[in-house]
Amino acid sequence: MSEERRPESPSPPPSPFKGEGAEEGNASFVGEGARKGHVSFKGDGAAKEQEHIALVRERLAAAKNVMAITGAGISAESGVPTFRDDKGLWQKFNPLDYATREAFRRDPVKVWKWYDERRVNMAQAKPNAAHQALAAMAQPGRRVFIVTQNVDDLHEQAGSKEVVHIHGSLWRIRCERDGTVLENREVPLSELPPLCMCGETMRPDIVWFGEDLPWQPVEQIRHYFLEGPIDLCLVVGTEASFGYILQWALQARESGAMVVDVNPRDTGLGSIVDVHLRGKAGEVLPELL
Repeated sequence: MSEERRPESPSPPPSPFKGEGAEEGNASFVGEGARKGHVSFKGDGAAKEQEHIALVRERLAAAKNVMAITGAGISAESGVPTFRDDKGLWQKFNPLDYATREAFRRDPVKVWKWYDERRVNMAQAKPNAAHQALAAMAQPGRRVFIVTQNVDDLHEQAGSKEVVHIHGSLWRIRCERDGTVLENREVPLSELPPLCMCGETMRPDIVWFGEDLPWQPVEQIRHYFLEGPIDLCLVVGTEASFGYILQWALQARESGAMVVDVNPRDTGLGSIVDVHLRGKAGEVLPELL
């Protein structure tokens, strides 16, 4: 178990990005910022899909800077439950009882039992072909920067080096009194709830409903956009229902990226997308290599 304390620098201004509880569908910038020269390739049919894959493969082959934004769909192929689909966790559990600060204050043991069960299940999960393909894309001369909404570490297990977790990690616990953050991979937890050295009950280091995104990963992403043009942006396994996901995809496009949506269904990306590859991430991404 390793320990890290949050920097004692002055608090940054409130983040405009909300966590998992952000209102869906409220982004007003969908489709804005489209640049001349971008061509949208959408359509059904196996032949058309192969054309799209060839187009993206060609773009990837020449790319020096690739951004990937991943969501629950990529980890679902490793057996990790999603949240919002027909069989998702929020169909079985009320998020207000398990994923809010108020719920934790009311009954930390109940909340921790739920997270402990998720941790036990997550410990069995292994990276799938999609995680491995993204890791393989990073080569000498090509940067792959991954922004994930997932709280697992399957990208890291697959070998990806630059991974920003915007919703936190299931493998970290945090004390709200003194800011201590611990990496903890004990499954199941021997103590529920776990306690900090200061005596305070520790919580999962995960963004709950109604909370802002942590400022550190938001700053990492902001700096990434300042570092140069982006050639390709892969948006994988997410419905893109949060405004900040749309914003980052749009920023990538304005930085020169071809924006590719990898998802079996239509998503909230709308006209930001240049190419929509319809299929499971584990089937589509390996074809791009």
